[in-house]
Amino acid sequence: MTEKRRFRHWAYLNEKGKKLYGKIFPDGHVPVLSVVPQMAKLGESETPERVYIVYVEELSEEQFNAIVDLIVEKFKAARCAVEAEFRKNGIPLREKFVSGAGTNHPGFFV
Repeated sequence: MTEKRRFRHWAYLNEKGKKLYGKIFPDGHVPVLSVVPQMAKLGESETPERVYIVYVEELSEEQFNAIVDLIVEKFKAARCAVEAEFRKNGIPLREKFVSGAGTNHPGFFV
């Protein structure tokens, strides 16, 4: 069992994000490692995109499996490879599916 984080960070899904992930995150809040997006190359694209990294440890097993199922189906990828990658590096959430981010860390408000 993972230790609970002292401070939490989350991203708010926008309308496009809710269409894709709304069944997995009905309240539209996705736990992320940081409120600051990172740059990442996704798929075969040469152009990096801004992404939030989903904090896998705060997902339920059902949420994690539902995301893996979506990716496996969409990209016809091997389930074991997708699961291993997501558990190792987190799940990238494209910024274009997010309307903003929040935190309960007081240092971000000072």
